[in-house]
Amino acid sequence: MVVEQPNLNIIRTAEQYVLPQLPYGMLSMEEYDEVHINVSGGIDSVATTLVAVYGYHIPKEKIKLVHMRVDGDPNDKSKRQLFDWPQTDEYLEYFAKVLDLPLIVIWGDKSLEERIRERGKFPDSKCRFCTSYMKRDVYSKWVRQFDDIKILLLTGERSEESTERAEKDVFSVHSANATGKKNRLVHWLKPIKDMLKFQVRQLASDYGIELHPCYEWVSRCSCKFCIFNTTAEMSRTSRLFPDDWEYLKQMERDLGHTMKSKKGKSFALGAFIKEDQIPLF
Repeated sequence: MVVEQPNLNIIRTAEQYVLPQLPYGMLSMEEYDEVHINVSGGIDSVATTLVAVYGYHIPKEKIKLVHMRVDGDPNDKSKRQLFDWPQTDEYLEYFAKVLDLPLIVIWGDKSLEERIRERGKFPDSKCRFCTSYMKRDVYSKWVRQFDDIKILLLTGERSEESTERAEKDVFSVHSANATGKKNRLVHWLKPIKDMLKFQVRQLASDYGIELHPCYEWVSRCSCKFCIFNTTAEMSRTSRLFPDDWEYLKQMERDLGHTMKSKKGKSFALGAFIKEDQIPLF
């Protein structure tokens, strides 16, 4: 990717999205020792970073971009790279270089595939262990290495995405917060919670940030075979990654459980992308 620096003498739009007043219980931005921004490569994490750097003007030496891989260690040949987009590593390196920010990539002991096989089922809308185990828990474990520190975590959830996200507080104390001997303060802010989809895209464009290549095929930068992919999106990814697609269909047969369902009925992935909706079980 070609790294181009945005013309910051002209562009100041990130300042429009700064909260008029910081939430009750939050410290001033200057009081935090480190600011961690969870980045997936998706447009919302891009917007979160832009608002942090160019809206709140948080010093870059305080910021760490933190990415959680769901397929585990990419150098571990026993872990199939089944769900992470192969373009994400390069994209995040590009993004970190554009903004001159450090990038930290972490992962759990088990891959998402291992978690699925362990539980005997795929994640679903009611039990999104892909997010809880592979992202939130991984970050929480990583951040517990720091003591005597004040940390602000920024994430890119937006109310427009779902009712569930709309109901979440914009600010909270993170579960990794620890008083006493640890003296670890961890606050969690969702700074773009009220932004709309067109606004986050415009913000990236204003600052000259290219989007993750996955947006050519899907509307959300989540797993390449996300449980929320539409029929058209799943069809595209099946053609992009045919070997992984066949492997995933075999996983369904191994588990006796499907990734997709509708009105309480389970449907095999092959049937789902053909839209014939033939029940498997």
